Amino acid sequence: MAPVDWKDRMPDFADRPVVDQRRLRIDGPFTSADLESIRRQLDTECAAWGVPPRVRSVLALVATELVANIVVHCDGEGRLQVALYRGRLVCQAFDRGPGIPRSHRAGWRPPSPSAPGGRGLWLARVFADRFAVDSSPLGTTVTAVIDIRPSSTLRGGDEPPDTSEADER
Repeated sequence: MAPVDWKDRMPDFADRPVVDQRRLRIDGPFTSADLESIRRQLDTECAAWGVPPRVRSVLALVATELVANIVVHCDGEGRLQVALYRGRLVCQAFDRGPGIPRSHRAGWRPPSPSAPGGRGLWLARVFADRFAVDSSPLGTTVTAVIDIRPSSTLRGGDEPPDTSEADER
């Protein structure tokens, strides 16, 4: 039996990156003055990835609310990361703050209309398709997932769903 030359049997991956290159990382410290430039940077990068304008607008809202929380609660010390993965934008904000008490409930209730703040996590949760908060005394990671593919919701498609049959009942 002749020896096998494994190099001839191995696929050529030289032209393919091993790691998905559709990822953006923005490190703090952040200030409120940085929010506009972060929105522009996210929009430019996601446009290059082929993300539709409507989804980029949702990402801009979610991401800047999460960064604003880092500014307010952690003196701006944190990181924002956005990746395109399997038809979804995964937006994560990391900080080394004191943690969020009862983080499993964070952002579930709308804030009082008279409250001066407290809308960041709620808005991010409302606009994200999936949302999670992982928090401890070592810091907090907030993950918001935004589907790129149109869904049956008003936000995901260009037109509202057809409810004419439901209205006739």
